[in-house]
This record gives sequence, structure tokens and C-alpha cells, in this order.
Amino acid sequence: MSNFSKELQITAEFCQEHPINAFSKHIPLEWIKEAVQQTGKASVRKRRFPAEQAVWLVLGIGLLRNRSIQDVCDKLELAFPDSSGDLPPLAVSSIIKGKEKLGAEPLKYLFKTTASVWEKQHQFDEVCGLKLLSVDGTQFKTPHTTNNQHFGYAQKTASFP
Repeated sequence: MSNFSKELQITAEFCQEHPINAFSKHIPLEWIKEAVQQTGKASVRKRRFPAEQAVWLVLGIGLLRNRSIQDVCDKLELAFPDSSGDLPPLAVSSIIKGKEKLGAEPLKYLFKTTASVWEKQHQFDEVCGLKLLSVDGTQFKTPHTTNNQHFGYAQKTASFP
């Protein structure tokens, strides 16, 4: 199995209905805590939806794009129990407020952390001298040359190359 196939398999795992464990297999909790602490976004008070959980939400929204924010929060079980130990759903306004309060800095920090660590851990396929890190289904035409043979070609019935 090629590196590319392995990465597609890992990506497919994220698209399944799994709790937060699907993410934490590849992004350790320590990286999330470090990202919010180093950027000054860590929650000071004990909350049902702290900054660390908001980071997981943003990652979940990116990977589970066909779901609502509320649904992503529920599927990933991001809200902590309230003071009585119950686990009522979070209000959508609370989720959005937590996400906005988080801002982009912790995610930039996390991106740089994951990129540097993952680059050291894995061998990546290369296309045109660039490391192949993701596939998004974008379609484009390439000239039919010997250098481009590894891309294959789309037939009239194909949905993507």
C-alpha cells in the first residue's frame, strides 16, 4: 500500500461518526493544550466548553463539513458535564461564541506543530517536486505527456481524475 493510500485511509477514518478519539490518535491532547496556552487563549475558569474543546470543534467542522456546528459538537462529545453532572446539549450561541473567542492564533500554532512533527515522521509522495499532503477532489486538465502519466485520465463518466 502506498503512502498516498495510507493517508486516504486515515482521512476516511475522520469522516466516520467517531468521538474525539478519532482526532486524538493523530493530534495528541498535549499539542492542543500547548497551542491554547502559548497563544494566551487557554480558559482560565472551568467551563463546559473550554478553549481546548473549541480547537477540536474547528478541526471537526473542517473534516465533517456536511454537518451543522451543533451536530459536530454533539458527535465529537465536546461539551463537558454541567455542575450537576448532567450533559445537556450546548446552546448554538455558546458554541459560536467559544469558537469566535478562540480566534485563529491557536490553530496557526497547532498547524505549525503538526506540520513540523508529521514531516519528520512520514515519507510523503511527491508530485511535481511538492509533497502530497492532502487531496480535495479538485478537477483540472493536464497535458497528456509522459511526465503526467501518473495522474491517469478521466473518462467521460468519471467524477474526478
